Amino acid sequence: MLLIVGGYTATMSDDAPGKASGISAYDFSPKDGRLEYRGHGKTTNPSYTCTDPARRMVYGVRECSRQDGAGVTAFRLQRGKGNKVVFEPTSNVSLEGDAPCHVALAERSLIVSCYASGTVHVVSLEDDGRIGEVRQRITLSAGEADPHAHCSVYDAARSRVYLCDLGSDRLRIFDRSPDGLLTERRDWTIHFPEGSGPRHLVLHPSGEYLLVNFEYRGRLALVDLREGAPRVALNVPTLPERVVEGTSGAAIRLDRGGRNVYVSERKYSVISALRLEAAKPLLTLRDTLPSGGLRPRDILLSPDDQWLLAANLQDHSIGVFRVGAGGGLRLNHVIRKVPSPTSLAWMPGL
Repeated sequence: MLLIVGGYTATMSDDAPGKASGISAYDFSPKDGRLEYRGHGKTTNPSYTCTDPARRMVYGVRECSRQDGAGVTAFRLQRGKGNKVVFEPTSNVSLEGDAPCHVALAERSLIVSCYASGTVHVVSLEDDGRIGEVRQRITLSAGEADPHAHCSVYDAARSRVYLCDLGSDRLRIFDRSPDGLLTERRDWTIHFPEGSGPRHLVLHPSGEYLLVNFEYRGRLALVDLREGAPRVALNVPTLPERVVEGTSGAAIRLDRGGRNVYVSERKYSVISALRLEAAKPLLTLRDTLPSGGLRPRDILLSPDDQWLLAANLQDHSIGVFRVGAGGGLRLNHVIRKVPSPTSLAWMPGL
């Protein structure tokens, strides 16, 4: 099983060092959770990646200003001699936006969120997975607020895209047309409490709910999608109440059954596990434990839900957790010398 790791190649701040060479590939052992480095593709600041296993493609943002080459790079992966993974650069596109920080696959297009410019870009894909042209550029507007597009997810069943606007504390909702273009449903915008900072989101396996993790306040929201306009059903803490000051939430993940929820928190360097009972609905904080390193960003469950990986940016490590029968976590070991990891994704079948 191949793990794809994106990371910073340039230092962004004291706690966000830039030591990566680009996008890296590691063989992951489902038996013991070990990682073995297999190669990398050189690019600039691929802080978030997504994969298309059918075409063996990896897409990585270039998180920088437009003057410095903001955009998306695509690689096709194959095995070489000695089981090495070869990254073949196939295409790239420049964006009229600043600090692209997230890329999502939506059928035959990519949706790219640019944090600093508050813009969303729809980029077409060719039949073989190569990047085509920028089909659409959307500039978010929010009155006096400063929009920051941060993360999107594609809801294929409803032909919708949900977007976290961290700057204006909104969940924005777009209809997606058959040609991939987006139209915002402004009447369906969800306004979260001021200062929440919606950062990362995930669609529930049932398709009936969306979960949104906030950068600030140590909370997450459960959004009900079942009837017409989406609505917030729950807004609950992801940390013990005594440690909510100055929180810096990052990623959120769900297991295949949609019962176990995991979130990463950067300031306190912890992973929290929550239990979701969707029928009620009820979200309960079960446990919070150290991430195995410093400043965890992305987290990722193995396809069989037996392992959880935490990308610890500041000390260049990946914490490897064994997932128990009830969804609880136990730190199994820590992989050192993984340069500046910020994004984790699987490339099955290679």
